[in-house]
Amino acid sequence: MKIKVLLSVMVLALMSLSVIGQTEKTKTVKTSVTEVPSKISWDSQEYDFGKIPQNIAAEAEFVFTNTSDEPVIISKVKSSCGCTVTGYDKTPVLPGKSSTITATYDAKRKGSFRKSLRVTTNDFKPYNLIIKGVVEEDQTIGMK
Repeated sequence: MKIKVLLSVMVLALMSLSVIGQTEKTKTVKTSVTEVPSKISWDSQEYDFGKIPQNIAAEAEFVFTNTSDEPVIISKVKSSCGCTVTGYDKTPVLPGKSSTITATYDAKRKGSFRKSLRVTTNDFKPYNLIIKGVVEEDQTIGMK
């Protein structure tokens, strides 16, 4: 019995040594990422509608300023859903000038909402904008 226990311990010791021997040693490579400064300065990147009536579209405006020495071109503004329509000026925004991105939310569904807009520019850095609020049922329907 003692021999079986001793053999079992030896087998377990050998197996653990083989597992330890199989681990790879990895080198840690340090890389530094230099963050490119933004070309755009936003007045605000989030718009809270608060409470809005159902079935009435609500519009948010996001104002930004070109803080770089080069023109900024917005190539795309994509909404996270089909309930939000976006608008923006397709002409380049010159250094020091401002422009606006609009987001019109179709308030058909009751309840709270939070939607995002992804803005792509020649900055090679996407920007995220948020609209949020609460759609309340229109109490005037059916009243005389």
